[in-house]
Amino acid sequence: MKSLNARKTRIQKTKRNWLMVLIICVLSVTVIVFLGIRSNDEIHNIIQEQFSERQLLLSKQISSGINGFLNEKTTIIEITALHISDASPDTILTEFANVYNHTSGIYVFEFINESGIVTVGYPRENTPFGYDLYEFNRPEDNETEPVLINTFEWVRDKKKTNITRPVNLLEGGLGAFIWTPVYEGDKFKGEILAILTISDISDKFLKNYNPPWEVLMVDDLGGILYDSSHRYKEGTKYPNALNGTNPFLQHEKELIAYSPITWRNQNWSIALISPASEADSLINSVYVKQNLFIGVAVGFIILSSFSIILLLFGWNKSLENEVSKKTNELYESNKLLQDANEKLKIIDKLKSDFLSMVSHELKTPLTAMKVSSEFILENDSKTSTREELLQLLIRNIDRLTRLVDNLLDISIIESGKQRYSMEIVDLHDIIDTAVGTIRSQYEKKRLNITTDIPEDLPKINADKDKIIQVFINLLSNALKFTHEGGNVEIRAFEFENYIEVQVKDDGVGIPPDKIDKIFDKFYQVDNNSTRSYGGAGLGLAVIKAIIEDHGGSIRAESSPSKGSVFILTFNK
Repeated sequence: MKSLNARKTRIQKTKRNWLMVLIICVLSVTVIVFLGIRSNDEIHNIIQEQFSERQLLLSKQISSGINGFLNEKTTIIEITALHISDASPDTILTEFANVYNHTSGIYVFEFINESGIVTVGYPRENTPFGYDLYEFNRPEDNETEPVLINTFEWVRDKKKTNITRPVNLLEGGLGAFIWTPVYEGDKFKGEILAILTISDISDKFLKNYNPPWEVLMVDDLGGILYDSSHRYKEGTKYPNALNGTNPFLQHEKELIAYSPITWRNQNWSIALISPASEADSLINSVYVKQNLFIGVAVGFIILSSFSIILLLFGWNKSLENEVSKKTNELYESNKLLQDANEKLKIIDKLKSDFLSMVSHELKTPLTAMKVSSEFILENDSKTSTREELLQLLIRNIDRLTRLVDNLLDISIIESGKQRYSMEIVDLHDIIDTAVGTIRSQYEKKRLNITTDIPEDLPKINADKDKIIQVFINLLSNALKFTHEGGNVEIRAFEFENYIEVQVKDDGVGIPPDKIDKIFDKFYQVDNNSTRSYGGAGLGLAVIKAIIEDHGGSIRAESSPSKGSVFILTFNK
């Protein structure tokens, strides 16, 4: 009996032990599955948050690039309008051709006279010569014609640039019209109409984004300007997302990031769209390991509770490392995008400062030219006075010409269309030509200019005219920032593999904290100084680009109030 009872007791105890193990296993499995699901949700939320932030930064980068491009073209058109205010049709055509060939992104330039008729255009094949805004009808497009007429009259009356929202072109496709008035004094001469095709803008900024990314560009009235998925036809209205017909609602869940494009009176938007599954794919490897962990953990729990504890620590460590790795990758990607956006903000600020500067640089010489011209017309002045006023006119015309030339040079260099006529040239001849060109201005300011060039200095392979331009610009800078009676010196040295030329002055100098930025486009050491000395902040940027295209280098050394020295190197 005792043996039987003991056996029953052992059986009951064994059952209790198995029940305890079973309960522990079930509880352990339940806890692991629960924690795994919760961990999956947390990981999914973290990755999706990072992905959404990356998507927003990318859409901002796209919109910022388009915004800068559109405003730059508008500025060039406004400067062109000032330049042709009293020009003949042939001169206008030449100016249009020059700007068109040295910049990119503009489909056509047209000049519309005061009666609303297209009289000049470039290129010719894109110009509807004789087109009359008030007479021509578009039976297939009743909305566009009133917009063109109303905008023409608004720009004429307000004397301000206006941009119409994209409309259908006669040649097909959509185009944004930039209208800029041309006045000679108070007399209305007509308007420049420049057309930017939406297809050119999308080709430049949006074509590189392939599935699963989708890009939409819409105007402020909801018109579709570009759709990479081709769900919408260009020019149609963006459908109401709440009416149940939006294709986005008929597909899987998607993530959308919007960024605005502010272009004068136009407000467009960029929408960057991606399926939510794209974010999920970033953590698939984590999910696979986590699910495998759960399965293995359950198996090992059944076999041994001790093995479960060991595996739990091992797999959790693996998951932590994987999540940390993915999070770090997204963080680095977001940081790169943030740095790019910061650089774009800096460029936008420089461009804003540049526009203010250009306005000053245009207004000052134009005012002087107007006053001088009126004085000559209204007064029977002495011959010497007339000569002084005419010299003033010539100087200001040269000043405007330099500004336009610098703008065109920097535009050509940025577009990659700069071409050089390379030949074997003598630095003696180049420096003598540059000095001779500017010597009269030095004499007027009583500046001393000297050169020290070795007679046996080797010749170099370069574009002679461009290198002359480099030295004229450097000498002009020295003239501008050196006080009356100062000294400017040009010296050359021969080294084993290169030739070094120094242009030294004893002028105002450059602060140490700003000397690394003086070769940046549009940069000015001091806005107050800029207004005092003049300049558009492009000369040194053009010089640096030319020298580096020749395989050389340029740097500056300076101390405030002790002058500056610009050091150029040329390969032998």
